[in-house]
Amino acid sequence: MMKKLVPALAMLLPLAFGADFQQAKLVDVQAFTAAGPSIVAPNGNNPVIIPTSRNMFTITVALGGMSYSAQYAQTRHFKPSELIVGDTVPVRIDGDKLILRAANGKEMKARIVRRERLTKD
Repeated sequence: MMKKLVPALAMLLPLAFGADFQQAKLVDVQAFTAAGPSIVAPNGNNPVIIPTSRNMFTITVALGGMSYSAQYAQTRHFKPSELIVGDTVPVRIDGDKLILRAANGKEMKARIVRRERLTKD
């Protein structure tokens, strides 16, 4: 009985304490610029509207027969140019979030915008 119980507990343990990071294949990285809210700057009687934007990128990873895409904001320490398509990256899925561990060890979270089944039923 103990021989059957240990593997079952080993499978349920990650579910009880949250999923751990797994190695996923980086399938694609696409950079883009997202429009942000405009800023209204005072300029005497003629206020000036200044458009804003931020640098973003979409990451697609393959994990467990599925591909997941999520959009991340570029930061000084997390840039699309630092990622190499085809490499493995540590990720975990938490509900509708794709959490990626960056090279500096920080966890980068983003909402999953696309899921695709890689295997046929």
